[in-house]
Amino acid sequence: MARSIRKNAALMMAGTLLSRAFGLVRQAVFNNLYPDLAKDAFNVAFRVPNLFREILAEGAVTNALIPVLKGLEGEARRAFVRRFFAFLLAANLAVLGLIELSAPFFADLLVARGSALDLGLVTLLIRVVAPFLLAISISALFSALLQAEERFSAPAFAPVAFNLAAVGLMLAFPKAAPWIAVAFVAGGFAQAAVQFPFLRGVGIEFKFAPEVRRAGALMLPFLFSTSTRQVVNVVLTALLTAYPTAAVTGFYNAEMVYLMLLGLLSVSPAMAVFPRLAEHAAKGEVGAFRELLARALVQVGLLLALASALAWALAPWIVAVLFAWTPAFTLANFRFSTEALLALSLAVFPWGLYALLLRAYYARERVFEAVRVSVVLFLLNALGYYLLAPFGMFRLNLATVLAGWLGVFLLALGLARGAWLDLGELSRRFLPVLAAALFAAGVARLFAGVAGPPAGAIASLLPLGFGGAGGVLAYLFVLRAARAL
Repeated sequence: MARSIRKNAALMMAGTLLSRAFGLVRQAVFNNLYPDLAKDAFNVAFRVPNLFREILAEGAVTNALIPVLKGLEGEARRAFVRRFFAFLLAANLAVLGLIELSAPFFADLLVARGSALDLGLVTLLIRVVAPFLLAISISALFSALLQAEERFSAPAFAPVAFNLAAVGLMLAFPKAAPWIAVAFVAGGFAQAAVQFPFLRGVGIEFKFAPEVRRAGALMLPFLFSTSTRQVVNVVLTALLTAYPTAAVTGFYNAEMVYLMLLGLLSVSPAMAVFPRLAEHAAKGEVGAFRELLARALVQVGLLLALASALAWALAPWIVAVLFAWTPAFTLANFRFSTEALLALSLAVFPWGLYALLLRAYYARERVFEAVRVSVVLFLLNALGYYLLAPFGMFRLNLATVLAGWLGVFLLALGLARGAWLDLGELSRRFLPVLAAALFAAGVARLFAGVAGPPAGAIASLLPLGFGGAGGVLAYLFVLRAARAL
């Protein structure tokens, strides 16, 4: 069993690593082909389909479908899949119509008064990119169906198709902002298409089924948590558009690195372990659940702490290597990207643990408990953004760090009260890990600074590699010394 979980986690991490690597290529192409104002306008527009993404796509669909599918077999399972597909399609089409009609309202909501962004261009881009929601929702459904059968290859590597399609279209039509939106929509449908051949008997049937109601009930809490999260996103986007040009794109550059680390080191392992956690929970196997969750948290935490430390220490060199390919990557873009990454790197560790702890609640079908915590966190995060925005990009993003730590504390405390997690033992195991990460960050920053300042992509490779190697060795040294003691 443990070997199967490790294999699935490794497969998910490999697929995530490859897809995120191509995603960084896509982001670098985006940063170096289009002017700052066009990039900012698209990033604002892309927020709109993402406002509904967690309800109709990744978060809600995956976490609602897998527990239901685990309890169905044969024709009952196939009928449920057909009917849920029809339900999801109808919901997406309704939301797409709303977005197309309300595009001017969304543009006005997301762009701050006095911003240099063109509201007309933002409105156009919202309408063009809106079908991305349908594409990614279908892709999420296909991924959930495959993951429920513990078949992880296609879902893990499908985002590669998204990035390849998007990069191809952006290269074919450089400098034309609407083609950025077209590229993302095409990429979303490509991501769904490459998974379809691996599915078994998927169709559409417009007919009610009790299981669809159950899945809908599991999705319903996401309506509350996602609505609150989108309040955070609206507040954040409006605040960013009030900053100078390139701030919006700078934030999203940093967020992409941040999400890459979370996806690779936390979300992928959490997805791999989720079906087995759900199985233990369904059978009432508290001890097996607690053991599996603790082992996953420790293994994931070791990698998250190192990644957080190195991303903070090497942020300027990371930004230079990933994005500073041509003079089109402006100094303003570099500055805002670096400041945002310095803060978001500190959020990698807490939010990575938070993602895994959330899966523990979903596996037990205690969705409302998780939602209550999420709503509190998102509201506090939005308040933090509002209060810290006048102090610059770095301090603005510290709101995310503080919210992440609070979320870990609340979720872990709830699990510990039900004997699903040994909080004391987990805390003792993480103390030397955090000390090692702090030491590794100092060594990495020192080594990179000695090797050279951040400059262009090529010139920054040596300092980045030198600093990264020094940080990893320092981290391993402290961990080994702590075990010896």
